[in-house]
Amino acid sequence: MRRLLSALFVLIVASLLAGCERGPDAGALRKDVAARLAQALPPGTVELAELRRQGSQTDRRGPPGEARRVVYFDAELKLTRDFDFGAWDAPGVAGLISALGAAPKGVQGIALGGNKAGDIIRAHGAAVYREEGGRWMPVVSGGYRPVTAPAYAGSAPQGAAAMLEAVRRIVESVPAESSPEQHAMIAQELAAAHASIRARLARANQGYPLAAGAEGGQYLRFAQALAANPGARVVPLVTKGGDENLRMLRQGKASLALAQADAALDAYRGDGDFAADGPFTSLRAIGSLYPEAVHVLVRADAAVKTVADLRGKRVAIGEKGGASQRTALRVLAAHGLKPADFAGHELGINASLVALRQGEVDAVIQIIGVPSESIRDALAAIPLRLLPLGEKAAAALADSGRGYLRYTVPAGTYANQTDGVATVAVAAQLLVAADLSEAEVGAIARNVYAPGADFTARGSAQGAQISPANATQGLSVPQHLAAARAIEALTKGGVPAGKGR
Repeated sequence: MRRLLSALFVLIVASLLAGCERGPDAGALRKDVAARLAQALPPGTVELAELRRQGSQTDRRGPPGEARRVVYFDAELKLTRDFDFGAWDAPGVAGLISALGAAPKGVQGIALGGNKAGDIIRAHGAAVYREEGGRWMPVVSGGYRPVTAPAYAGSAPQGAAAMLEAVRRIVESVPAESSPEQHAMIAQELAAAHASIRARLARANQGYPLAAGAEGGQYLRFAQALAANPGARVVPLVTKGGDENLRMLRQGKASLALAQADAALDAYRGDGDFAADGPFTSLRAIGSLYPEAVHVLVRADAAVKTVADLRGKRVAIGEKGGASQRTALRVLAAHGLKPADFAGHELGINASLVALRQGEVDAVIQIIGVPSESIRDALAAIPLRLLPLGEKAAAALADSGRGYLRYTVPAGTYANQTDGVATVAVAAQLLVAADLSEAEVGAIARNVYAPGADFTARGSAQGAQISPANATQGLSVPQHLAAARAIEALTKGGVPAGKGR
């Protein structure tokens, strides 16, 4: 009997200790989530009607030696006033997703064109905590990582057995211990070949190939969300990004493309990196989708206060030849900094954030939609700070005629961001060439901008910002007339006769 009681005592103590290790209780979690919502959204916007704790797990992404837990929850928010989460110039879906640590697909109830008082928004969220002196302290909202590559990107093309066998032999001939660069080259070539094949098949049988972007990137997630929209008939293609997309569109390898407004303008004029291609005069915009803001990031403890202070610093400016790098260089030039005035590092966003964490660069400049999942993820490991653009520099960029817009990253977009940050943005644009008919372009425009197209619920965090009212913001190339007519009809609440989906 004594042994039985001793065993029960040990089990009870172990259970209590395990409970302590699972993170904060529901009351503490509710208090922290409510505080984050209050920081992310204007006062009196929502109330936390219900929160249910759904367990936790160890967070192994934290610094070595630090005990962390990711706590999962379901929440119901009730709007206390009318509010448009998709407005370009106000806190919205970015702050909501960051406050809740939610994936875009985990937020339901956001209405295109604005929500009404009394609406209920449901979310599956997560929060990160660290153990400190026997207490669980909130770190940042987290627990969400970008979606994995789409199924078609990871599945082998069918047919042409002899060619596939030859490719297989080449791949298998590369030793497992070969450098990561060699394996990366093979993966890139296979992805490019797959994308090209998919494009040709799509033109013949499957609808409209849409040149999107890299696996896990914002462009590809929007393209996947659009493809899931009933009647869209688009096939998202994995690409290296906007520059390649514009060339694929010009070469007829894609029917639609996504690109930054300034890159589209360069292609249209035959400027910059598109000079050798000549003017792409048949390029047309279906419309603007969402703003891609210039993010200038430094460590929170850095002495750098302004962009002009980056003189003599190590700056990650984006991948070589990419649209983001060109914009970054223009931003630096607007602050009086030439390439010789700083050490430029040609790194993509994820590599640059790792370099910033490890002290290999002093700043990161990236042009990306808000919220950026990569930046949110980095904030879980290291405190970062956004630098505002100088007033004169921002005004010069906005007046340059290249499609730049004055923009403020709203307070609460990122964890511990208590104030709005003044910057500029370019519009992400959906583009088309001359090979589609007016009827096709009009149908595509209606599918993108029609009320009820809930792109956020389908995985695009920026999808809530897509609306007929924003379709002409920041346009840098001529808008296709059929798209303009279709969007104007949606704005007036109607559909042109004979132009139904």
